[in-house]
Amino acid sequence: MQGGGSSLHKWGLKDRVSELAPYFRPLRRMIGIMSRPQELATKVMRAFAESPIWSVLKRLTMGLALIALLSSILLISDLAHRGATSAANAGAGGRKFKAAIVYYAHSVSNEFCVNGLLDGLKASGLEQGKNLEIVRADAQGEMINIPAILQNYDSSDVDLIMTISTPCLAGACNNLKHKKVVFTCVSDPIAAGAGKSRFDHSPFVTGVGSFPPVSHMLDFMQKLVPGLRAVGTMYNPAEANSVKEQAVAREVFQKRGIRLEQIAVSGSNEVLQAVQILAGRDIQVVWLPADNTGIQGYEGAVKGAKDARLPLITDICSALSRGGLACLGVGMQYSSLLAGKMAGRVLLGENPKDMPIEEVAVEEMSISRGNAAELGISIPAEFGRSVRP
Repeated sequence: MQGGGSSLHKWGLKDRVSELAPYFRPLRRMIGIMSRPQELATKVMRAFAESPIWSVLKRLTMGLALIALLSSILLISDLAHRGATSAANAGAGGRKFKAAIVYYAHSVSNEFCVNGLLDGLKASGLEQGKNLEIVRADAQGEMINIPAILQNYDSSDVDLIMTISTPCLAGACNNLKHKKVVFTCVSDPIAAGAGKSRFDHSPFVTGVGSFPPVSHMLDFMQKLVPGLRAVGTMYNPAEANSVKEQAVAREVFQKRGIRLEQIAVSGSNEVLQAVQILAGRDIQVVWLPADNTGIQGYEGAVKGAKDARLPLITDICSALSRGGLACLGVGMQYSSLLAGKMAGRVLLGENPKDMPIEEVAVEEMSISRGNAAELGISIPAEFGRSVRP
Protein backbone atom coordinates (compact mmCIF):
# COMPACT_ATOMS: atom_id res chain seq x y z
CA MET A 1 0.00 0.00 0.00
CA GLN A 2 2.73 2.37 0.79
CA GLY A 3 4.30 1.49 -2.54
CA GLY A 4 1.09 2.45 -4.31
CA GLY A 5 0.87 5.75 -2.43
CA SER A 6 4.46 6.53 -3.23
CA SER A 7 3.76 5.89 -6.92
CA LEU A 8 0.83 8.40 -7.05
CA HIS A 9 2.97 10.94 -5.33
CA LYS A 10 5.88 10.09 -7.62
CA TRP A 11 4.02 10.76 -10.78
CA GLY A 12 1.97 13.68 -9.41
CA LEU A 13 -1.36 11.94 -10.04
CA LYS A 14 -2.72 12.69 -6.62
CA ASP A 15 -2.57 16.38 -7.34
CA ARG A 16 -4.30 15.81 -10.73
CA VAL A 17 -7.18 13.93 -9.11
CA SER A 18 -7.65 16.72 -6.61
CA GLU A 19 -7.80 19.27 -9.42
CA LEU A 20 -10.51 17.30 -11.32
CA ALA A 21 -12.72 16.56 -8.29
CA PRO A 22 -14.94 19.67 -8.67
CA TYR A 23 -15.86 18.57 -12.19
CA PHE A 24 -16.99 15.10 -11.07
CA ARG A 25 -19.34 16.30 -8.30
CA PRO A 26 -22.32 17.29 -10.64
CA LEU A 27 -21.89 14.01 -12.47
CA ARG A 28 -22.09 12.12 -9.21
CA ARG A 29 -25.29 14.00 -8.26
CA MET A 30 -26.86 13.27 -11.66
CA ILE A 31 -25.96 9.61 -11.39
CA GLY A 32 -27.46 9.57 -7.91
CA ILE A 33 -30.71 11.12 -9.11
CA MET A 34 -30.93 8.82 -12.14
CA SER A 35 -30.53 5.90 -9.82
CA ARG A 36 -33.84 7.12 -8.27
CA PRO A 37 -36.18 7.45 -11.37
CA GLN A 38 -39.37 8.28 -9.40
CA GLU A 39 -37.71 11.28 -7.83
CA LEU A 40 -36.40 12.37 -11.24
CA ALA A 41 -39.88 12.12 -12.79
CA THR A 42 -41.45 14.08 -9.95
CA LYS A 43 -38.98 16.93 -10.30
CA VAL A 44 -39.38 17.06 -14.06
CA MET A 45 -43.22 17.11 -13.84
CA ARG A 46 -43.10 19.81 -11.14
CA ALA A 47 -40.90 22.00 -13.31
CA PHE A 48 -43.15 21.38 -16.34
CA ALA A 49 -46.33 22.19 -14.40
CA GLU A 50 -44.85 25.51 -13.28
CA SER A 51 -43.97 26.37 -16.85
CA PRO A 52 -46.31 28.64 -18.97
CA ILE A 53 -46.19 25.97 -21.66
CA TRP A 54 -48.32 23.66 -19.48
CA SER A 55 -51.21 26.17 -19.32
CA VAL A 56 -51.19 26.54 -23.12
CA LEU A 57 -51.09 22.78 -23.63
CA LYS A 58 -54.01 22.26 -21.26
CA ARG A 59 -56.21 24.69 -23.24
CA LEU A 60 -55.11 23.13 -26.51
CA THR A 61 -55.89 19.63 -25.26
CA MET A 62 -59.36 20.66 -24.07
CA GLY A 63 -60.07 22.28 -27.42
CA LEU A 64 -58.95 19.20 -29.33
CA ALA A 65 -61.08 16.98 -27.08
CA LEU A 66 -64.17 19.16 -27.70
CA ILE A 67 -63.58 19.10 -31.46
CA ALA A 68 -63.21 15.31 -31.34
CA LEU A 69 -66.48 14.99 -29.37
CA LEU A 70 -68.47 17.17 -31.79
CA SER A 71 -66.97 15.36 -34.77
CA SER A 72 -68.05 12.04 -33.28
CA ILE A 73 -71.62 13.27 -32.79
CA LEU A 74 -71.81 14.53 -36.37
CA LEU A 75 -70.33 11.30 -37.67
CA ILE A 76 -72.85 9.17 -35.77
CA SER A 77 -75.74 11.35 -37.01
CA ASP A 78 -74.51 11.13 -40.58
CA LEU A 79 -74.09 7.37 -40.35
CA ALA A 80 -77.65 7.04 -39.00
CA HIS A 81 -79.01 9.15 -41.87
CA ARG A 82 -77.04 7.15 -44.40
CA GLY A 83 -78.25 3.96 -42.79
CA ALA A 84 -81.89 5.01 -43.10
CA THR A 85 -81.40 6.07 -46.70
CA SER A 86 -79.53 2.88 -47.49
CA ALA A 87 -82.30 0.82 -45.89
CA ALA A 88 -84.93 2.54 -48.05
CA ASN A 89 -82.81 2.13 -51.16
CA ALA A 90 -82.10 -1.47 -50.29
CA GLY A 91 -85.82 -2.11 -49.87
CA ALA A 92 -86.45 -0.49 -53.24
CA GLY A 93 -83.66 -2.50 -54.77
CA GLY A 94 -82.26 0.69 -56.26
CA ARG A 95 -85.14 0.84 -58.76
CA LYS A 96 -87.51 3.68 -59.56
CA PHE A 97 -91.24 3.14 -59.06
CA LYS A 98 -94.21 4.57 -60.88
CA ALA A 99 -97.63 5.07 -59.28
CA ALA A 100 -100.91 6.59 -60.41
CA ILE A 101 -103.34 8.69 -58.38
CA VAL A 102 -106.94 8.69 -59.61
CA TYR A 103 -109.54 11.05 -58.11
CA TYR A 104 -113.07 12.16 -58.85
CA ALA A 105 -112.51 15.88 -59.45
CA HIS A 106 -110.11 18.64 -58.51
CA SER A 107 -110.95 20.23 -55.15
CA VAL A 108 -109.28 21.45 -51.97
CA SER A 109 -110.45 18.28 -50.21
CA ASN A 110 -108.81 16.08 -52.82
CA GLU A 111 -105.58 18.05 -52.58
CA PHE A 112 -105.45 17.19 -48.88
CA CYS A 113 -105.79 13.56 -49.89
CA VAL A 114 -103.07 13.77 -52.55
CA ASN A 115 -100.62 15.56 -50.25
CA GLY A 116 -101.25 13.01 -47.51
CA LEU A 117 -100.46 10.15 -49.89
CA LEU A 118 -97.23 11.78 -51.02
CA ASP A 119 -96.17 12.47 -47.43
CA GLY A 120 -96.83 8.86 -46.48
CA LEU A 121 -94.83 7.59 -49.45
CA LYS A 122 -91.95 9.90 -48.55
CA ALA A 123 -91.98 8.59 -44.99
CA SER A 124 -91.55 5.13 -46.52
CA GLY A 125 -88.44 6.21 -48.42
CA LEU A 126 -90.22 6.78 -51.74
CA GLU A 127 -90.03 10.38 -52.90
CA GLN A 128 -91.44 11.96 -56.01
CA GLY A 129 -88.66 13.12 -58.32
CA LYS A 130 -86.11 10.74 -56.81
CA ASN A 131 -87.11 7.09 -56.79
CA LEU A 132 -90.81 7.62 -57.49
CA GLU A 133 -92.76 8.92 -60.48
CA ILE A 134 -96.36 10.02 -59.89
CA VAL A 135 -98.97 10.35 -62.62
CA ARG A 136 -102.43 11.75 -61.93
CA ALA A 137 -105.85 11.68 -63.54
CA ASP A 138 -109.26 12.98 -62.46
CA ALA A 139 -112.67 12.11 -63.80
CA GLN A 140 -113.68 15.77 -64.14
CA GLY A 141 -116.57 15.14 -61.76
CA GLU A 142 -118.16 12.58 -64.10
CA MET A 143 -118.53 8.99 -62.91
CA ILE A 144 -118.76 7.78 -66.50
CA ASN A 145 -115.08 8.70 -66.99
CA ILE A 146 -113.76 6.59 -64.10
CA PRO A 147 -113.73 3.10 -65.74
CA ALA A 148 -111.77 4.25 -68.79
CA ILE A 149 -109.14 6.01 -66.66
CA LEU A 150 -108.64 2.96 -64.47
CA GLN A 151 -108.53 0.53 -67.37
CA ASN A 152 -105.90 2.68 -69.05
CA TYR A 153 -103.66 2.52 -65.98
CA ASP A 154 -104.40 -1.18 -65.53
CA SER A 155 -102.70 -1.88 -68.86
CA SER A 156 -99.88 0.64 -68.37
CA ASP A 157 -96.46 0.42 -66.73
CA VAL A 158 -97.52 1.80 -63.32
CA ASP A 159 -96.63 -0.33 -60.30
CA LEU A 160 -99.59 0.78 -58.20
CA ILE A 161 -102.87 2.66 -58.48
CA MET A 162 -103.99 4.88 -55.59
CA THR A 163 -107.63 5.96 -55.60
CA ILE A 164 -109.28 8.92 -53.87
CA SER A 165 -113.07 8.93 -53.23
CA THR A 166 -115.69 6.19 -53.13
CA PRO A 167 -116.58 6.25 -56.85
CA CYS A 168 -112.92 5.73 -57.80
CA LEU A 169 -112.51 2.85 -55.34
CA ALA A 170 -115.74 1.25 -56.60
CA GLY A 171 -114.49 1.64 -60.16
CA ALA A 172 -111.17 -0.01 -59.27
CA CYS A 173 -112.89 -2.96 -57.61
CA ASN A 174 -115.06 -3.48 -60.68
CA ASN A 175 -112.59 -2.80 -63.51
CA LEU A 176 -109.01 -3.64 -62.54
CA LYS A 177 -107.47 -7.02 -63.33
CA HIS A 178 -103.69 -6.53 -63.13
CA LYS A 179 -102.71 -3.73 -60.77
CA LYS A 180 -102.70 -3.43 -57.00
CA VAL A 181 -104.76 -0.68 -55.35
CA VAL A 182 -104.44 1.43 -52.22
CA PHE A 183 -107.38 3.76 -51.48
CA THR A 184 -108.06 6.74 -49.22
CA CYS A 185 -110.68 9.44 -48.56
CA VAL A 186 -113.45 6.86 -48.57
CA SER A 187 -116.28 6.81 -46.02
CA ASP A 188 -117.17 3.13 -46.23
CA PRO A 189 -114.85 0.92 -48.32
CA ILE A 190 -116.97 -2.17 -47.67
CA ALA A 191 -120.04 -0.46 -49.10
CA ALA A 192 -117.88 0.59 -52.07
CA GLY A 193 -117.13 -3.07 -52.87
CA ALA A 194 -113.66 -3.54 -51.36
CA GLY A 195 -114.68 -6.74 -49.57
CA LYS A 196 -116.77 -8.28 -46.82
CA SER A 197 -114.82 -6.83 -43.89
CA ARG A 198 -111.56 -5.10 -42.98
CA PHE A 199 -109.82 -8.48 -42.91
CA ASP A 200 -111.73 -10.26 -45.66
CA HIS A 201 -111.28 -8.04 -48.68
CA SER A 202 -110.26 -8.20 -52.35
CA PRO A 203 -106.72 -9.61 -52.56
CA PHE A 204 -105.42 -6.74 -54.69
CA VAL A 205 -106.99 -3.91 -52.64
CA THR A 206 -106.22 -2.28 -49.29
CA GLY A 207 -106.36 1.21 -47.84
CA VAL A 208 -107.95 3.48 -45.24
CA GLY A 209 -111.61 4.24 -44.58
CA SER A 210 -112.91 7.29 -42.67
CA PHE A 211 -116.59 7.17 -41.75
CA PRO A 212 -118.08 10.56 -40.78
CA PRO A 213 -119.17 11.13 -37.15
CA VAL A 214 -122.95 11.23 -37.74
CA SER A 215 -123.95 11.06 -34.08
CA HIS A 216 -121.47 13.79 -33.12
CA MET A 217 -122.78 15.89 -35.99
CA LEU A 218 -126.28 15.82 -34.52
CA ASP A 219 -124.87 16.75 -31.09
CA PHE A 220 -123.12 19.69 -32.77
CA MET A 221 -126.31 20.85 -34.53
CA GLN A 222 -128.36 20.71 -31.33
CA LYS A 223 -125.84 22.88 -29.48
CA LEU A 224 -125.65 25.48 -32.25
CA VAL A 225 -129.43 25.51 -32.78
CA PRO A 226 -131.14 24.92 -29.41
CA GLY A 227 -134.60 23.35 -29.70
CA LEU A 228 -133.71 21.71 -33.01
CA ARG A 229 -136.69 19.84 -34.48
CA ALA A 230 -135.95 19.26 -38.17
CA VAL A 231 -132.93 19.04 -40.48
CA GLY A 232 -132.85 18.94 -44.28
CA THR A 233 -130.19 17.07 -46.25
CA MET A 234 -129.48 15.49 -49.62
CA TYR A 235 -127.61 12.51 -51.04
CA ASN A 236 -126.64 10.91 -54.32
CA PRO A 237 -128.00 7.35 -54.71
CA ALA A 238 -125.14 6.58 -57.11
CA GLU A 239 -122.54 7.11 -54.37
CA ALA A 240 -122.32 4.17 -51.96
CA ASN A 241 -120.77 6.35 -49.24
CA SER A 242 -123.63 8.85 -49.48
CA VAL A 243 -126.27 6.12 -49.24
CA LYS A 244 -124.55 4.53 -46.23
CA GLU A 245 -124.18 7.83 -44.33
CA GLN A 246 -127.85 8.68 -44.87
CA ALA A 247 -128.92 5.22 -43.68
CA VAL A 248 -126.95 5.70 -40.47
CA ALA A 249 -128.31 9.26 -40.12
CA ARG A 250 -131.94 8.11 -40.38
CA GLU A 251 -131.43 5.76 -37.47
CA VAL A 252 -129.54 8.30 -35.31
CA PHE A 253 -132.01 11.13 -35.93
CA GLN A 254 -135.03 8.91 -35.33
CA LYS A 255 -133.66 7.81 -31.94
CA ARG A 256 -133.20 11.46 -30.94
CA GLY A 257 -136.68 12.46 -32.10
CA ILE A 258 -135.33 14.83 -34.78
CA ARG A 259 -137.09 14.89 -38.15
CA LEU A 260 -134.70 14.33 -41.07
CA GLU A 261 -135.85 15.49 -44.51
CA GLN A 262 -133.85 13.82 -47.30
CA ILE A 263 -133.77 14.58 -51.03
CA ALA A 264 -131.99 12.49 -53.65
CA VAL A 265 -129.92 14.35 -56.26
CA SER A 266 -128.09 12.97 -59.27
CA GLY A 267 -125.55 15.75 -59.81
CA SER A 268 -124.02 18.90 -58.37
CA ASN A 269 -126.22 21.11 -60.54
CA GLU A 270 -129.24 19.94 -58.53
CA VAL A 271 -127.92 21.00 -55.11
CA LEU A 272 -129.35 24.54 -55.14
CA GLN A 273 -132.82 23.33 -56.13
CA ALA A 274 -132.65 20.63 -53.42
CA VAL A 275 -131.95 23.25 -50.74
CA GLN A 276 -134.82 25.40 -52.00
CA ILE A 277 -137.20 22.43 -51.74
CA LEU A 278 -135.92 21.55 -48.25
CA ALA A 279 -136.39 25.15 -47.09
CA GLY A 280 -140.10 24.80 -47.81
CA ARG A 281 -140.36 21.81 -45.47
CA ASP A 282 -140.07 23.75 -42.22
CA ILE A 283 -136.48 22.79 -41.44
CA GLN A 284 -134.09 24.69 -39.16
CA VAL A 285 -130.72 23.49 -40.52
CA VAL A 286 -129.37 22.53 -43.95
CA TRP A 287 -126.89 19.65 -43.64
CA LEU A 288 -124.54 18.99 -46.55
CA PRO A 289 -122.70 15.65 -46.31
CA ALA A 290 -119.19 15.12 -47.65
CA ASP A 291 -120.04 13.15 -50.76
CA ASN A 292 -118.64 14.17 -54.13
CA THR A 293 -121.92 15.70 -55.25
CA GLY A 294 -121.98 17.94 -52.19
CA ILE A 295 -118.34 18.96 -52.64
CA GLN A 296 -118.88 19.92 -56.28
CA GLY A 297 -122.19 21.67 -55.65
CA TYR A 298 -121.18 23.48 -52.47
CA GLU A 299 -121.80 26.99 -53.80
CA GLY A 300 -125.38 26.01 -54.64
CA ALA A 301 -125.94 24.89 -51.06
CA VAL A 302 -124.46 28.15 -49.73
CA LYS A 303 -126.72 30.26 -51.94
CA GLY A 304 -129.86 28.27 -51.11
CA ALA A 305 -129.22 28.43 -47.36
CA LYS A 306 -128.40 32.14 -47.47
CA ASP A 307 -131.54 32.98 -49.45
CA ALA A 308 -133.65 31.05 -46.93
CA ARG A 309 -131.71 32.48 -43.97
CA LEU A 310 -130.94 28.98 -42.74
CA PRO A 311 -127.69 27.81 -41.16
CA LEU A 312 -125.64 25.54 -43.44
CA ILE A 313 -123.67 22.87 -41.57
CA THR A 314 -121.44 20.50 -43.49
CA ASP A 315 -119.07 17.56 -43.12
CA ILE A 316 -116.61 19.36 -45.44
CA CYS A 317 -114.33 21.56 -43.32
CA SER A 318 -112.06 22.36 -46.25
CA ALA A 319 -115.04 24.09 -47.92
CA LEU A 320 -116.22 26.29 -45.03
CA SER A 321 -114.22 29.25 -46.33
CA ARG A 322 -116.62 29.23 -49.29
CA GLY A 323 -119.60 29.90 -47.01
CA GLY A 324 -121.81 28.32 -44.38
CA LEU A 325 -122.10 28.37 -40.60
CA ALA A 326 -120.03 25.43 -39.42
CA CYS A 327 -118.46 22.09 -40.18
CA LEU A 328 -117.78 18.87 -38.32
CA GLY A 329 -116.04 16.19 -40.32
CA VAL A 330 -113.02 13.97 -40.75
CA GLY A 331 -109.54 15.32 -41.48
CA MET A 332 -108.65 13.39 -44.62
CA GLN A 333 -105.00 14.40 -44.41
CA TYR A 334 -104.58 11.98 -41.50
CA SER A 335 -106.13 8.97 -43.21
CA SER A 336 -104.24 9.77 -46.42
CA LEU A 337 -100.92 9.87 -44.59
CA LEU A 338 -101.48 6.31 -43.37
CA ALA A 339 -102.68 5.25 -46.81
CA GLY A 340 -99.47 6.66 -48.31
CA LYS A 341 -97.39 4.57 -45.91
CA MET A 342 -99.43 1.51 -46.87
CA ALA A 343 -98.81 2.31 -50.54
CA GLY A 344 -95.09 2.42 -49.76
CA ARG A 345 -95.27 -1.02 -48.20
CA VAL A 346 -97.04 -2.41 -51.28
CA LEU A 347 -94.50 -0.87 -53.66
CA LEU A 348 -91.68 -2.35 -51.60
CA GLY A 349 -93.12 -5.83 -51.94
CA GLU A 350 -95.86 -6.37 -49.36
CA ASN A 351 -99.05 -8.05 -50.58
CA PRO A 352 -102.33 -6.09 -50.15
CA LYS A 353 -104.19 -9.28 -49.26
CA ASP A 354 -102.07 -9.52 -46.10
CA MET A 355 -102.82 -5.91 -45.08
CA PRO A 356 -106.14 -5.28 -43.27
CA ILE A 357 -108.20 -2.28 -44.32
CA GLU A 358 -107.60 0.46 -41.74
CA GLU A 359 -110.07 2.94 -40.24
CA VAL A 360 -108.87 6.46 -39.34
CA ALA A 361 -111.38 9.20 -38.47
CA VAL A 362 -109.77 12.21 -36.82
CA GLU A 363 -112.52 14.77 -36.25
CA GLU A 364 -112.11 18.44 -37.11
CA MET A 365 -114.48 21.31 -36.41
CA SER A 366 -114.84 24.95 -37.39
CA ILE A 367 -117.45 27.70 -36.94
CA SER A 368 -117.77 30.94 -38.92
CA ARG A 369 -118.16 33.90 -36.56
CA GLY A 370 -119.30 36.14 -39.42
CA ASN A 371 -122.04 33.76 -40.59
CA ALA A 372 -123.20 33.17 -37.03
CA ALA A 373 -123.56 36.94 -36.55
CA GLU A 374 -125.57 37.26 -39.78
CA LEU A 375 -127.97 34.54 -38.62
CA GLY A 376 -128.15 35.78 -35.02
CA ILE A 377 -126.75 32.52 -33.67
CA SER A 378 -124.84 32.52 -30.38
CA ILE A 379 -121.77 30.31 -30.40
CA PRO A 380 -121.46 28.18 -27.23
CA ALA A 381 -118.32 28.89 -25.20
CA GLU A 382 -117.19 25.27 -25.47
CA PHE A 383 -116.53 25.83 -29.18
CA GLY A 384 -114.39 28.93 -28.64
CA ARG A 385 -111.23 27.33 -30.01
CA SER A 386 -113.01 26.33 -33.21
CA VAL A 387 -114.31 29.79 -34.14
CA ARG A 388 -112.98 31.40 -37.31
CA PRO A 389 -113.65 34.89 -38.79
